Amino acid sequence: MEVIYSEDRWRLLRRLREKARNLMKILVAHGLNPIVYGSIARGDVDEESDIDIFIPYPVSTAMLELHLSNAGVKLSDRVLVQATPSYVPKAYLVIDDYTSISLPLSKMREEELGFYTLAGHLTYEELEKDKRVPGINKDLILIVPTERGHVEIPVEGRIEEAAKILKIDPRILRNRVRVLRKRREIGRTGVYREISIPADKTFEQVLEELMDRDPALRRRLKTVE
Repeated sequence: MEVIYSEDRWRLLRRLREKARNLMKILVAHGLNPIVYGSIARGDVDEESDIDIFIPYPVSTAMLELHLSNAGVKLSDRVLVQATPSYVPKAYLVIDDYTSISLPLSKMREEELGFYTLAGHLTYEELEKDKRVPGINKDLILIVPTERGHVEIPVEGRIEEAAKILKIDPRILRNRVRVLRKRREIGRTGVYREISIPADKTFEQVLEELMDRDPALRRRLKTVE
């Protein structure tokens, strides 16, 4: 099924992308390589769409906050999030209710990075060229961009076709679908740990404190060193 975008929807997409581009430009100017992922990259935005910018490797969060502050970007919150006990904790620099910049606090495994491929993502350069890419939304629908809007393909029951479009191994997609389906069935949010960072501490300091108290977390982070 093809969804045809109205002019209002195209205008909203342009506005959200411009906001994402301005934030990413700050990061790129300091040698970072952020991506924007989700509906902004695919194009299927609405008024509730988030601007999710991600740096796919660890960097000093204190320096990152300084770069943003110097550029006039104010943070509304700083939150450490660990999706599951087996996933690397991530730092979320929250700008407003719909906008955040996140990054892992340790090296991520390939399967964790694969989420961003499934959701659809763009680099700053690709966003500059107004590119759109296919990706899967939270309802397990594959969004494939078209000139007039996008085509929607249910992923469940069409794994091979969806994997070919996304250019990934069907096994990766099958596993991701299984995880999302399970979460949906039992009502889990997928968030194992969520901690607001005190103003007098860095993300790294809070992570060190957590590692001192949590042997499982120490083991998890050592597996990706």
